[in-house]
Amino acid sequence: MIGIGRLAAALILGIVLPGAWAEAQNSSFMDMSMDMGCMLMAGMHEMQVSVYQSGATEDSCKDIPSPGPALITLSSGSKELRDMTTEVRIVRATGAGIPAGGNLDPVTLAYLQPKTYPRGVITLPANFDKPGNYAVLVTVRDAKDMAMSGRLGITVGEASRQWIIVYIISGIILAAAFGFYLRDLGRKNKLPIKSS
Repeated sequence: MIGIGRLAAALILGIVLPGAWAEAQNSSFMDMSMDMGCMLMAGMHEMQVSVYQSGATEDSCKDIPSPGPALITLSSGSKELRDMTTEVRIVRATGAGIPAGGNLDPVTLAYLQPKTYPRGVITLPANFDKPGNYAVLVTVRDAKDMAMSGRLGITVGEASRQWIIVYIISGIILAAAFGFYLRDLGRKNKLPIKSS
């Protein structure tokens, strides 16, 4: 017999655990997107990446809520990095890797030619035209022409799909728990008839 306390505990676990699982999908101990925003490593140099969309209340980085125009900002506090030339490219991840011949032009959404940024701030407008996976590719070169590259993956319009799955699973668990409760309640009401 399932008591009301056990039913409540099952319902709470059924709703909280899938939500916690979905939230944990995008975090790990090695993730550098703490409260500082997202960090991109180009060699040994750190760059902070922020993505701003019209109507958003805060910047996003790896999970952009919906397709559309966005402003990507890369910033660095490193004096060394400010003296290097920096090339930035936003590409659509195709799943097949880099196209033959290394030509990224067919999958490029936005591109900034190599140049120095003495203030350490790079802004780049891009239009994420459809949901999917994208990448910010950064290549920095020092005075000796030594190149260091970094990559930051971005998903557009995927986070909402993840929550839809969580809601569906939570609804199924809730309906199953309610069904078990009604079945148990029906058994309680059907008392055996004693014969005299």
